[in-house]
Amino acid sequence: MISSLVIHPDITVRQSEIEQILKGLDLSQNHPNTLWFSQEEKLGIGESRKIQEFLSLKPYQGKNQAVVLLVAENLSLDAQNALLKTLEEAGDCVSLILGARSEDQLLPTIISRCKIINLQNTPTPEVGLVGQKYQEEIEKLLEANMEERFKFIEKLEDKENFLFTMTAYFRNQLINHIQPRGLDNNFLKDLLEAEKWAKQNVNIRAVLEYLMLLLPHNNES
Repeated sequence: MISSLVIHPDITVRQSEIEQILKGLDLSQNHPNTLWFSQEEKLGIGESRKIQEFLSLKPYQGKNQAVVLLVAENLSLDAQNALLKTLEEAGDCVSLILGARSEDQLLPTIISRCKIINLQNTPTPEVGLVGQKYQEEIEKLLEANMEERFKFIEKLEDKENFLFTMTAYFRNQLINHIQPRGLDNNFLKDLLEAEKWAKQNVNIRAVLEYLMLLLPHNNES
């Protein structure tokens, strides 16, 4: 069995990479040999059983089969443990493809059985519509005054996804030495700490407003 874990905070980036992996297997999201679990799906023991049942059937056409969990962090601990047996017993023509924001959201036993594709460590030319939109907004915020920044956060709908996109954006800025004046590793540490707060159900708006206070300004002298 071939198992892959695609890491990126932006779900559209993950999906684009996963679709490319499927293409290399002569499969697609809607192919009868592909079992695809989308963002909205709850992933419990019932879904683990669906995967086992799907893989117990012969491929509809060709030889390759794939199971895609676009948001693998939605897997319960019981479901992850149930998947371990599937990972160990599936045939050579089966691919399990997981997508997640970060490695720490999955059991080490799952991660150890997967090829890690960390898209956060490399600039991606196609970041997806959502990621591209947020990157443009981040660049605008670097020029904005504090009132404009707070107003943006107030109106922002998907605050959590925006936070993870910010982390990926500034990480790449630092890696490539392309950064606004005042941006350093300390701000990236603040972003990573903010991600932990978000996972602990701290008020995401308050977290983002705090980051707006720390965000450097391109026009600072």
